[in-house]
Amino acid sequence: MPKIKLTNDSSLYQLGQNRLNPENISFLQSYDYGQMQARLGNEPLYMLVENDNGEILSSYMAILFKAKRGKYFFLPYPALDLETLDLLTTFLTNNFPGKGVDFLRISPLLTGLPQHLDWFKKLGFRDAPVHMMHPELLWLLDLNKSEKELLFEMRKNTRYALKQAQKMGVKLLSGADEDLLRKFYEIHLETSRRQHFVPYSWEYLKAQLEIFGPRDEIKIYLAEHEGKIIAGAIIMFYGKEGVYHHGASLSEYNRIPGSYLIQWEAILEAKKRGLPRYNFWGVVENAPKHPWSGLSFFKQGFGGTGKALLHCQDKPLTAKYWFNFVVETVRRIRRGY
Repeated sequence: MPKIKLTNDSSLYQLGQNRLNPENISFLQSYDYGQMQARLGNEPLYMLVENDNGEILSSYMAILFKAKRGKYFFLPYPALDLETLDLLTTFLTNNFPGKGVDFLRISPLLTGLPQHLDWFKKLGFRDAPVHMMHPELLWLLDLNKSEKELLFEMRKNTRYALKQAQKMGVKLLSGADEDLLRKFYEIHLETSRRQHFVPYSWEYLKAQLEIFGPRDEIKIYLAEHEGKIIAGAIIMFYGKEGVYHHGASLSEYNRIPGSYLIQWEAILEAKKRGLPRYNFWGVVENAPKHPWSGLSFFKQGFGGTGKALLHCQDKPLTAKYWFNFVVETVRRIRRGY
């Protein structure tokens, strides 16, 4: 019978990660992402799943968040089966009474099949009131193709935008240093004001750079036109994919397609690293009034296919969960989701 043991040994944790399906490993389940969260004041919990002989079968990371509206364990993008979900749920529910945890929250890396939803319902989970903790419709590009094939499968106006960016003299800066991050952050703040979303904090992005940078798993791209930074992106390279994790642009330079050139260079970098997939992160479909509609159209222009994931799931543990439920429901409605 499998059992769970806690660890702070990064090598043992990575061994467990390696024994999962490598196609379903997200940087959000990495040891380093937990360390990044620790810098931000949250508590990572590293769990090894072992068999009766002590052999490590897999590993998972949960993060303890201490919000005023309630404490909760959150598992971002774990690759699960029913047995492991049951095991993790039992462990997290029964072994931390002193921490006063009010609910469990999981954004599973599972497709939204009815059988997957049934797994959660049987264990007392329900749909989370949040619109999403992480994207639930991913847009993925298969990189097991030649550069010529990738260009051919793009939308026509995407290919045109790439050529225009080059003709206009758009230059790319890339690297993993704090100076580039500061330049990105300036346009990130402007983008958040324009599109009415809560920006990532400087502390969050700096921690992400400092934790993943030494392993060459993060790269900042900036598009420059006539000496002005007009667009940027932060790309993660982890496991089997490159991930477009953060993006930003200046609205007054919308006619200069710097963002297209950034994505193409990031795709080529992922190919160079031998990664089989480029993950554009979240998109929406058939929702023209959604705030992500234009961004989704941009991403989908590079080709690829969608992968729909199960909605974020909550397991209430105390009555305080329902206070959190009301708060997050009101926030979701106010944001138009």
